Amino acid sequence: MNYYTIANAIVAGICLGFGVIFLFTGLRRRDKKQLNLLFAIFALAYGATLINGIRFHNAPSVETYVAISRQDTLFIVLAYSAIIWYVAEYSKVKPRAFLWGLTAVFVVSGIANVVRTNLLYDQIISLGTFTLSWGEQQAYLETTNSIWSILFLVGQLAVLAFILFACVRQFLRGERSETLILSIGVLWFVASLGAEIMGEAGLIPLLFYGEFGFLGFVVAVSLQMSNEIIKTEEGLADYKTNLEGLVKQRTSALEEAQDQLLQQTQEQATIEERGRLARDLHDAVTQTIYSAALIAESLPQVWDRDPDRGRRNLAKLRQLVRGALAEMRTLLFELRPKSLEAADLGVLLRQLGDALTGRTQIPVTVDVEMEGDLPPEVKVAYYRISQEAFNNIEKHARADQVEVSLTRSNDQLLLTVQDNGRGFNLETIPAGRLGMQIMQERAESIQAVLDVTSHPGTGTLVNLTWVEVKRNDN
Repeated sequence: MNYYTIANAIVAGICLGFGVIFLFTGLRRRDKKQLNLLFAIFALAYGATLINGIRFHNAPSVETYVAISRQDTLFIVLAYSAIIWYVAEYSKVKPRAFLWGLTAVFVVSGIANVVRTNLLYDQIISLGTFTLSWGEQQAYLETTNSIWSILFLVGQLAVLAFILFACVRQFLRGERSETLILSIGVLWFVASLGAEIMGEAGLIPLLFYGEFGFLGFVVAVSLQMSNEIIKTEEGLADYKTNLEGLVKQRTSALEEAQDQLLQQTQEQATIEERGRLARDLHDAVTQTIYSAALIAESLPQVWDRDPDRGRRNLAKLRQLVRGALAEMRTLLFELRPKSLEAADLGVLLRQLGDALTGRTQIPVTVDVEMEGDLPPEVKVAYYRISQEAFNNIEKHARADQVEVSLTRSNDQLLLTVQDNGRGFNLETIPAGRLGMQIMQERAESIQAVLDVTSHPGTGTLVNLTWVEVKRNDN
């Protein structure tokens, strides 16, 4: 039986398995990411060298042995480089100049092995074999050492010395359990090298014990890192449980706070709405009624002196009263939005026109030709867009005539609002003016088309078109 080959394969499988596990752990976890990845690289590279060891000891020729050794160079360099940086990160002992220099030793030695046709040796004598005590034959290469072989050996000894130094530093810092893990790895490595020396001296059966030198390190570190992951997961589970309880408490408190805030908000909104209505009454209705009262008081005297002027003042008084009444009705609609949906759209437009005339003395002509009722959302959108158009006329147009037309034919509802004011350039509307944007959004909400045409000095024309979509009940 090839017991040594089987043992080598088992150890390689263990290392590769741990390497894959901690590679995924390092890629997925944020805590100790660098430690996990460095250990994964070391375990995978070490497992690969063990597999190549099986191939070495079963090589049929010198050429095959040398070819395998050159392929193995990458894994050897990766394994030693990863382990020194892992130990530095694990122990927090980081003499960077030393670490980079030691890494360079392995890299340069590896390059030498690739460039030369041998495995860090000066001369290759022959490929020999020896038989293990249970009859299994192993091939080995008979060589003479080169400077690169000595350099590589110095690097190995430096790695061992650095790990021992890191153990001492950790122990002195009081990190006993962490030091124990590195100590197990070092003791196993030293024991395996000692066993190989004793085998060569004939004290124990000859075997390549050194190939298993890092097995103790791999197993001890893997178990320790797995234990830390388990503790972390248990801590996260406890934290999650506590967090869920805390979330329930905070949610309950938040709901109570939201109820209180909602109540306060409603009260504040009521106060603000009352304030707004008071301002609107003062700004529009009160001023209009005051103007009407002044005209009414002076009307008899004016009529006696100048009947024509009296008639004009009477017409103006009638206009002011109609405007004030329209303003009052508008405010009532704002207080009761449901009544807005129930009102006739033509009546609403005339009311807006009367209110505008009452405030600005601008004559507004409203022509309505439509029958049938409209969907509430369409009626409200047309009302709000008209309201915004009238506000723009009052604030910016400087017009002296406004014409409004509302017609419905062939399932199409068309609204036009036209003034003879100063107009404007559509491309130069200031960014802070939201009126046009609000009108467009309201039109889109009912799938209507809004078209605004205006040029400086030519007034403004607003067209709003909505087409009713017939449902097919069949």
